[in-house]
Formats: sequence, C-alpha cells, structure tokens
Amino acid sequence: MPETNYKQAELIIKAAEQISKLPVRVTWDDTLNVGAVLHLSEAQWSKQLRISVNPKRPDIPYLIGVQCALAIRFYEQQESKHLTTSKANMVKTVNELLALGYDAKSAKATADQIMAGLGGQLRSTATMIKLSAQIYRDYPELRDSQLTHFLFEKNEGERSLKIDPTKFPDWILHSHQAINGAVALSADYLFDRTDFFEPYKQCGFEEICTDLVGDVTGSKADATDSELVDAWLNRLDLIDRFEWTTL
Repeated sequence: MPETNYKQAELIIKAAEQISKLPVRVTWDDTLNVGAVLHLSEAQWSKQLRISVNPKRPDIPYLIGVQCALAIRFYEQQESKHLTTSKANMVKTVNELLALGYDAKSAKATADQIMAGLGGQLRSTATMIKLSAQIYRDYPELRDSQLTHFLFEKNEGERSLKIDPTKFPDWILHSHQAINGAVALSADYLFDRTDFFEPYKQCGFEEICTDLVGDVTGSKADATDSELVDAWLNRLDLIDRFEWTTL
C-alpha cells in the first residue's frame, strides 16, 4: 500500500510540521498530471499541510520530501508572489504565433497555454533545483528515491528537444529546453553522472544551462524565489515577457 512507501521522508515531514505547527497529511490521487501537489492555500482553514500524491509513482518518498521542503521554504520566507505575463506581452506572443501560420483562435489559445506553462516552469524550477541540493545534502535517506525521481522524469524532459521548431517562437522553445536542461545538469552534479545532461549538451545547451544552474548554486543561502527567478529571467532575456503580481 502507498501508506508504507514514504518512511524515508519522516525526518523532513517532522521538519515541515515543526516550522508550520501543522500536521502533514498525505492523500492519494491517481488523476494527478504531476507527481505531487502541496495544498498551501487551504492550510489556514484546514489546519494541516495536505500533500496529494499520485500513488502510481515510483518516487513517492522524494515527492513527499520535496513538497515538505516547499512548505518549509514558504514558512521561512513567507513569499507568495505570482509570475504573470502582461496583456501587452500576450498580444505580442499572439502576433508571433499568427506570423507562424496559426489562425486567430488557435493563436490566442496557444499563447494562453504556453505562457502559463512557461511561467509556471520559470516560477518553480530554479527553486526546485535549490531544494533538490538541500535535500541531497540534509536528507541522505532520500537519495535513492531522489535518483529514481530524476530517472523517471528524464524522458519527459528530453522530449522537449524533439519539438518541431517551426511550431513555436524561438524564444519560447529555447527557454523551455534550457530550463529542462538545467534540471538535467543539476541531476548530473548531484549524482556525479553525465548521462542526464548529455542530450542537451549535444544540442548546444552547455553554456546556457551551466549559467542557469550557476545562478542557483551561486545564490546566497537565503535567496528568495523571486530573486532566483529574476536571475533566470535576465539570463534567458525574458524580463519584458513576465511580471510579478501579489494577491
């Protein structure tokens, strides 16, 4: 049963409970499109940190560990900015898609989808790389599951290298591929391997991905999510594409 599959995460669960003063509750959801989700928005009224996990995943301990690490980071920093794209930049993206041959309706729908997806990728990935390094260092009992996680995600990330380049503006595809490559390179660094990043290296991403990972590993210990993301927005020349909002 899944309930017995995350004992390796007990220490980080306790750390999340200590800083939040809330119990961690793991629930199972085999409809998730991702491995796990932390429901921080409901923590105040539910009086718990609920983590939904896909029970079919082979990396359950690490998935729970990462969500606990996200909770710890939130309670340490209390930062809740949202990365969005402005109306002007959305119009610009739609026009770029129209120039590639999309009709007006599909250009708008595609722009909405890819900007939301890229924004979410930017908002989470630099932080995840930082948390992955911290988990590897501080919770060695999770390392086997962590490696399983990277191996499980490997093919999904590499699929971005096979996307038809005529379907999307260059800056969108390059940013998406470079961010996936940064994750692969960080996995190679953690586990002293070369195979995760090799496909990206062959496609010419060595310099940009090394710089992206360096922005994270070279950041100060208490760097906020927005500081990490701003470094990547600068690195990928996306400053004019996204903006921060607060609720």
